[in-house]
Amino acid sequence: MSNNRKLNFSITNILKKVLFIDLIQGLAVTFGYTFTKTMTMRYPDEETWIPYQRFRGLHTLNRNKAGRELCVGCELCAKSCPTQCITVVPMEDKTGKGIADRVAARWEINLLRCMFCGLCEDACPTEALKLGRQYELAGKKMQRQFRSKDELLAPQAIPFDFEGGVIVKARLERDEDGAVVKPDLSSQKRWW
Repeated sequence: MSNNRKLNFSITNILKKVLFIDLIQGLAVTFGYTFTKTMTMRYPDEETWIPYQRFRGLHTLNRNKAGRELCVGCELCAKSCPTQCITVVPMEDKTGKGIADRVAARWEINLLRCMFCGLCEDACPTEALKLGRQYELAGKKMQRQFRSKDELLAPQAIPFDFEGGVIVKARLERDEDGAVVKPDLSSQKRWW
């Protein structure tokens, strides 16, 4: 009985090898994917992915609806940072550009040390600091990894209320500091 089973098993294996059954099965799978929808993305030249709202990308400093800075220079973000990559220098504000009588004269982050944990965002009492959805942070110069207050206060290409999780058209722009991907939110499609 056991000899017959061994004999049948070996005959089956021999037939599979002689008739290239495994090869034919593999080619059938490949041929089946030939006529399906393409799953690849033409990043970054034509398309880019917009992350969901919970994504932790480049930091942003925000203003209120009246255009006044929300950061009051309390330094809680810098004190809560485990890598100490945030530098805040507060100053008295008599110009009225902030929501309180104190603003950050200097607010800088070292992206080389940041681990995007979000503790700075959680510590901010005025919700001035948010982790945005920009994830293309590479550059040719080391100085590009230090972002100042003015850069972080600039309007973001992706608004906070945009849901995300979609692929949008994009345009790759190169400059002397590196490359920047400019998303076009008018046309969107789901990844899957």
